[in-house]
Amino acid sequence: MSIYKDAGHCISRVMSIEIHDGTSKPAWQNRFKASADDELLTSRIDDGLSPEERTTQDAMTRAMLKRTLADAQWHALAGKYSVNEGEVQEAARYLIPRVVSPAHHLFKTKCVMAWMVPERRRGLPANFYEIHTWDADGTPDRTLRRWRATTMRWLDDQVNAAHIVVESLLEENGLLLQSVA
Repeated sequence: MSIYKDAGHCISRVMSIEIHDGTSKPAWQNRFKASADDELLTSRIDDGLSPEERTTQDAMTRAMLKRTLADAQWHALAGKYSVNEGEVQEAARYLIPRVVSPAHHLFKTKCVMAWMVPERRRGLPANFYEIHTWDADGTPDRTLRRWRATTMRWLDDQVNAAHIVVESLLEENGLLLQSVA
């Protein structure tokens, strides 16, 4: 059984399951000495599982989360953290009409996409992130900013609620590090 450090660790593993290939790494990667900061990010839990078993555990945990989380929570996690472009697009299609916001459809669409694909990832053209391009009606700047804050707050709330549920599920199933310590 794989042991996760916390909900964030679990979510990052299950949302990036496609990049965990289970193959042996070249010798130069084994000789690489990480800095203190890198070591915190790359430290592994010795759970006695082979890479294939760990991937299987991640897949089973992912299925449990998808089955258990509310649809809005699952799609918010997928939209924010998945490495699968198709899954991110599906999450966008689900979230855009359901996001709680006083804004019109065009604004919600662009706001949700900007939230899913932050500017630092450069997945969208730079002018896409300009809030004035999200509205064609000449809505005042203050209103646009309020709409953006409301929309993004709802999306962040879905992710935060999902983290709480994931943490609870991991504890219940003995998958958290402190549960076995």
